[in-house]
Amino acid sequence: MLAACPPEPPPEVSADRLAAFRDLLDRYAGLRSVTRGSTRKRMMAYTDVDRLILERWNDTMGLFEAYEELEDRIGETIEEVGERVGAWLGERGYQFDADAKEPAFNAWKDEWRHRRRDEPLVYISVGAFAPSGYRKVKDEHPFLWVYVQNLHLLKIKDSERDKFAKELRLRVGDAARDWAHEDANDPDQPLGKYLSDVSDQDRVRLVAEPERLFEFTTAGFEQLFTLADAIKETLDKFRPAV
Repeated sequence: MLAACPPEPPPEVSADRLAAFRDLLDRYAGLRSVTRGSTRKRMMAYTDVDRLILERWNDTMGLFEAYEELEDRIGETIEEVGERVGAWLGERGYQFDADAKEPAFNAWKDEWRHRRRDEPLVYISVGAFAPSGYRKVKDEHPFLWVYVQNLHLLKIKDSERDKFAKELRLRVGDAARDWAHEDANDPDQPLGKYLSDVSDQDRVRLVAEPERLFEFTTAGFEQLFTLADAIKETLDKFRPAV
């Protein structure tokens, strides 16, 4: 369940501490631009960035602690937005769950669920909308994806899941070209695309502004909704073989 209670206000940071952080970041950025791409002549040689960190060790650790606390607050923001997204999806006939660490919002219709288990056989997902460096984010851009790995609950073999994926693409029709990212060629992930026009700085703004994140997520789901009929038709075709 998503947390319903409001997050505690962040602790106050002194002006001197903030100034130290800003100075440290400015110096790091300048040195990083000079040392990026260089190789060390021997294993124990310190770079200028290393020496800056050693010189400002306490400030560096303070900045690192502030980063970890910020990650927690970003997670709380994602959960709060998730509550709104879940309500919005519910009004449109979808069930919902969220993973604030990935991060990803997932949705499915009741008719996509296993008939005896409380799990979706197929679900759609809006994910990786937080910037690189947050928790588990490895993707360079946010994604819209369709997952069908739970078809194993129908005891469908790998070869049959591949047929399911091909059938789903066929039913989507010409629009399947828009969902044919090279990473979406697995029988468990038959359709998907990255939103490559969304930069890392854009993702910073998404997690910094809850309303922007809500609008981004709902717009992503509206694109995924166009696949709903094809998903239902494909599931209906394969269920009788169980």
